[in-house]
Amino acid sequence: MPRRKERGPWFWRGAIALMLTSVFGLFAAAAMNQPPATDSETNCRMDRQDPSHTLILVDQSDPFNATDIAWVRALLEDEARALPKYGRLTLSVPNAASPFDPVTVWSGCSPGSAAGANPVFQNPRMIEQAWQAKFHKPLMARTEEVLVDTVAPSSPLMEAMFTLGDRPDFQAGVPARRLILVSDLIQHSKDFSMYRAGAAWEAFESSPLMDLRPGLEGVAVVARVVPRQEYALPLGEVKAFWQRWFQDTGAEYGSVT
Repeated sequence: MPRRKERGPWFWRGAIALMLTSVFGLFAAAAMNQPPATDSETNCRMDRQDPSHTLILVDQSDPFNATDIAWVRALLEDEARALPKYGRLTLSVPNAASPFDPVTVWSGCSPGSAAGANPVFQNPRMIEQAWQAKFHKPLMARTEEVLVDTVAPSSPLMEAMFTLGDRPDFQAGVPARRLILVSDLIQHSKDFSMYRAGAAWEAFESSPLMDLRPGLEGVAVVARVVPRQEYALPLGEVKAFWQRWFQDTGAEYGSVT
């Protein structure tokens, strides 16, 4: 019977190297999935490295009807679901009393949805529960406070967007920035009012707001028009005005619906 060949030192060295590589690989994978430190109230990263930021400005200078409220809820639901893990969402409303101080109704970051969970290291069901409890429910609860039957004396859209565009967490260092304007698009403030001057660009050129534009370079802007039973101005003219205004800010003005 032939003698079994003994394994040499190179075999054992290779086996040990393979084992160490596997162990280090597991540690590296675990380290890559180690979550960054986050703020306990907002769920946002402490290092401020937000992967995205979606700003939603809801203009309710005129009261919303039941249909308006339903589609605003649906819009927020879709935007919340679309955020990547640690992506930030901020809900704001214009401030008639102080036009350059829009009110931040809610701001927070997504802890990640079940769709983006890694099944090797994470439990999708627990991820969804955390998303609901820490992000979705607080957002929708504050949304209900905005969607109330109120009327504001003015609608300072430009002033609000100027301030929102200056937020430190909405600068060019954030990879993906979106601004969603939910409004009837009628600018109405002391410095420029479409009710008084119309939507002609020539009338706006003499306004104090003409040279005051937010820095929205690289920001994707979407306007969701709240329909009104009676529109004070031709909607086509209003849309054309805002298209030119946003182009001058450097924004990527995608659509008006």
